Amino acid sequence: MSSKALANPFIRHVTSRGYAQAAPAVKRDVRLQSSVLPNKTFIAALDNGSPVTRVTIAFKAGSRYEPQTELGLSHMLRSAAGLTTKNASAYMIRRQLAQIGASFTASGDREFIYYTLEATQDNLQTALEYLNNIVSNQEFRPWELSDNVPRLRYDIAALPPQVRAVDLLHKAAYRRGLGNSLFIAPKKIGNISSESLQHFASNNLVPSRCAITVIGDNQDRAKLVAQTLQLSSSSQAEGAGSTYYGGELRKEMGGDLAHVAIAVQGAPAGSPQSLALAVAAKALGNGPATKWGASNSPLAKAVGNIGPFAAAGFSVSYSDNGLFGVVLSVPKDEANAAVKAVGQLLKNPSLSADAIKAGKNQLKLQVLCEAEEGASLAESLAAQGLYTGNAKSPADIAKDIDQLSANDISQALSNAAKNKISMGAAGNLAFVPFVDEL
Repeated sequence: MSSKALANPFIRHVTSRGYAQAAPAVKRDVRLQSSVLPNKTFIAALDNGSPVTRVTIAFKAGSRYEPQTELGLSHMLRSAAGLTTKNASAYMIRRQLAQIGASFTASGDREFIYYTLEATQDNLQTALEYLNNIVSNQEFRPWELSDNVPRLRYDIAALPPQVRAVDLLHKAAYRRGLGNSLFIAPKKIGNISSESLQHFASNNLVPSRCAITVIGDNQDRAKLVAQTLQLSSSSQAEGAGSTYYGGELRKEMGGDLAHVAIAVQGAPAGSPQSLALAVAAKALGNGPATKWGASNSPLAKAVGNIGPFAAAGFSVSYSDNGLFGVVLSVPKDEANAAVKAVGQLLKNPSLSADAIKAGKNQLKLQVLCEAEEGASLAESLAAQGLYTGNAKSPADIAKDIDQLSANDISQALSNAAKNKISMGAAGNLAFVPFVDEL
């Protein structure tokens, strides 16, 4: 018979007993503050009392802004973050940030690139000096970009097939602009010059295309960060809006599975329809709620009992467009029936009141859980600022979700279903139907 001696660990018991009388909580004003500076930089701050401060500097420098002759610049830009700048070597940047326990990451999507710093309050000022260096004084030295080639090759080789399918879906749906891949093409690696990268950075990393958000400090800190940035004042014209065309792209990769992303045109960010479609995506299904459990979502019921498969609804919104659909991974022999079933569900969507209620609860949980991760919240607020010129706290977004009616969601679904279907597929595609067969 197994012992239960460790069911309630001794250390945890001592800690809970020792601190049974908790100190009274200090009430803090955690209201989100935001504004737009005279140079058109958006700033926002949420002082939640955290001992760790997160600072995100975001720019409209995603892949949609790449010139068609130099695709892959955005991927190179975020991969080169932290290399030698005008005032500090890459070694010095890494060493100094490590010495003060700070961390720095660069990430991006089709619209934006995010530079995010995390540091404790007592080391924040030092860390911000290096963040300013990384963002403002980048120098793309040819020999360092050459040394960075293996990292780019690894990024491409490590892509999950589901990500490839979604990337192909965007290319099929939009062709250019939002259709530009998030990742540099293998044949382009090593063929983009440092001058091209410097030109792209100079034209896009500018105050009018910038948002700065701070989690764990006040708005004055965000203003100070904005004032110390040494950014170019020149800026290229805004890229043309991306038109939704519809279509399909396929990449045969072999294996036992087919990975398919199917979608229709969604809604732009900040619109009520985009929030309604986000709820609808959760309501369609997001896999089983328990490990090894079965899913009784509308999506699982539509696909049916065809063997092991994974399927999840998704909704992505951009400044002028969006996609609403499903990502499906299924055994190659079952792909025909499964993909056709998902296509019919997108053409004739129908969600019960219970499914919509579950979708709203799941989306609220996701929004509020992401708020607990300071870096994710900082990037989310920055994206909101660049999309709409305003930002909402996770609590306000949760309230907006609650206010959506079943009719709002059904109407948004109905409008989306009227659009052409787009598809991106990767894996073993022997039995994957074409779009015109759905």
